[in-house]
Order: sequence, then C-alpha cells, then structure tokens
Amino acid sequence: MKKKIFHLSGTTMPGGGPEHIYQLLKRLNRNEWDIVLCTLKDGPYWEKFNSIEIKTYSLTLRKISIKTFFNLLFILRKEKPDLIHTHGKGPGLYGRVIGKILSIDVVHTFHGFHYEDLPSLTQKFHLAVDTFISMVTNQHIFVSKGEKKRAGVIKFLDEENSTVIHNGVDHEYIDSLSISRNKILKSIGCGNWENNKKLGTISRISPEKGILNLLSAFSKSIKEIPDLRLIIIGGHSEEHRSYYQEIVNLIKKEKLTQHVRILGYREDALEILKCMDFYISSSLSEGLPISLLEAFAARIPTIATEIAGNVDVLPNSIFGILVKPHSPESLTLGILKMTQLTKNERNTITRNAYNRIKEHFSIEEMVQKTVLLYRKVLNKDSI
Repeated sequence: MKKKIFHLSGTTMPGGGPEHIYQLLKRLNRNEWDIVLCTLKDGPYWEKFNSIEIKTYSLTLRKISIKTFFNLLFILRKEKPDLIHTHGKGPGLYGRVIGKILSIDVVHTFHGFHYEDLPSLTQKFHLAVDTFISMVTNQHIFVSKGEKKRAGVIKFLDEENSTVIHNGVDHEYIDSLSISRNKILKSIGCGNWENNKKLGTISRISPEKGILNLLSAFSKSIKEIPDLRLIIIGGHSEEHRSYYQEIVNLIKKEKLTQHVRILGYREDALEILKCMDFYISSSLSEGLPISLLEAFAARIPTIATEIAGNVDVLPNSIFGILVKPHSPESLTLGILKMTQLTKNERNTITRNAYNRIKEHFSIEEMVQKTVLLYRKVLNKDSI
C-alpha cells in the first residue's frame, strides 16, 4: 500500500534547497509514494515542481503567522499524510509542531546551519526553539558532516535521531552534456570571450555567498591576468536588492563592466557552466553546495572557500584549491594559483574531483538513503 509524504519548503526561488527537493521528488517511486508539496509560489521552481505531477499548495512558511498555522493545520488534516518532511527553519517549525498535534511522524532536513552568524540574543532564541522542536522530530537529516557538527549545540540530537545524507547530482548527465561553446557564449552576450580565461560561479546573490569578496579578488586578479573574465549565474530576491546594488556599484567603481557578466537565474546554467575554464565558490556559509558538485561533475577546475559544506566536497588539494573565507586576498591567490597550473595538473585535479562525485555524491545514493530513512521511521511501530 502506498504511503503519502507531505513536504514543506519555504521557497521556489532558485537555490540549493529547491533543487535538492526537486531532484528527490522527481525520483521517488510513485508506486510506493504519494507526494504532496506545500511551498511558496514565488519563483521558477513552482513550475518545475508541477511538471513532475505532484500535488502542490502555496503558503508563506518562512514567516510566523497564526493564519498560516491554521491554514496548514487544515490542509494536513485533509491530506492525512503518513509522514511529513520539512526543509528549513520556518517550514520546520510549522511542520514539526503540527505533526505533534496530529500525531504524524516528521523528518526534518537542515539545508544549512547558520545560527552562529546571528546576533547573540537572536541566536539564543533560535537555538531554544530548535531544541524544543527537536524533541518532537523523529529524524533529522544534515546535508553535510560539517553541518551536523555545527548543530551539536542543539540538545536531544544524537546518532539515533540524526544522520548525514549528502546532496547529490546526476554526474553522468552533466558529464555527457554536449554543448556548442561559441553558440552559448553568444547567447549570453559573451561571444567575444571565446579565447579568454573564463572564471565562473553559480550562486544566488546574497551576503552569505561572498560575491563582493569575489569581485574584489577578481579586480586584483585581472591586473595579473588581463584576459580573465567573470560570469556570475544567479539572481537576487527583493530582500537582497541593496546587496545586489552594492555589487553593481563595485563593478562600476573598479571599471569591470566589460569584464563581468551577471546573468540572473538561467534554466541553461549547466550548459553555461561547461563553457567555464575555472569555477569558484566564494561562500561564507553553506549547507552542501549543489553548484560545487555540478562543477566537479562538469570537470571544471575549482577554487572554494574553506568552510563547512565546501570541505565535505573539496577536502584537500588533490580535488581543487581551498582558500580562506572572508578574504579577497586569499581568493586572489587561489585564482592566480589555479590559472598558473599546467594543463596536465588541472586535468589530474578534475579527474580526481569527478571520481569523488561519482563515488560519494550521486543523486541515486541521495534518493536511496532518504527512502531507507522514510521506511525506518514509518516501520518503527511495527518492529
């Protein structure tokens, strides 16, 4: 008999969380699972979710509201799921409290654990809330070992009720993706960059992604490597409009307008990624970045900040170059070092990186481990 899983997520704007959920739901066996998703219809992933023929509801779950609470309570009473799977802070709070009220088992996924970045009082409040709701959560999923370690400050988490299930990517699809580099570069206004060294990143434009640091580093690097160019794939929310404007202002101030392209959200991000000569992650905080996995799968030599999440993917120099976070100077050194490697040295790095993705971060393994956890939770009462 099929079981019904009700997923709760905060947004359909582009990002690692929605991509993770989309890839998971797309691959769940419909002979075993009925799938319902409640999220916010605020971005392009809404259409992607509906394209895989699942039932969807739209609610604002990132903000606390009594009206939203009772709307979700009504929906869950109507749907009667066997299991609730929540993703992120707001959805996690609503889903776990209502799950307790309705006696429905709950699995919660942390897509990043960033409380140490918050002001002291706010941090204490969030930790108190997470400690309370961890007591009514059957299982907790962390997308990286680093994130699980950081979450050790939450009481009542232990080896019995928490596990690491890494994000995964379809490495075979990415590796086999055939592109016309010249055609793609022309389509994004970079037709005259074909012979330039192209550094790129896939990232939403928000402070924790460190894009201002990246631009500062790029401005210094281009003085040493005049034919270097930068492509940024990713958009910004209304919340981060002022941060985006800071980026635009810095590009103008440093006279980088002809050397940098900010493309916004792109459906063809993977095709553009495969046009890049080097990939860079300047993030200050991550869960486990899918874009970094995609760069490895596309065999692009990679530079990344040495933070939790990134180092789960790129633990040492045989897979790429690690640099200090919060440091444009360290990013600059990483860029210069990568561009100075020989072709054979870069090929060795990308071969090692691809094999790492294949062995440890496949989409099939992510789905399989998640399904096994679902079965464990649902079968606990019959054991």
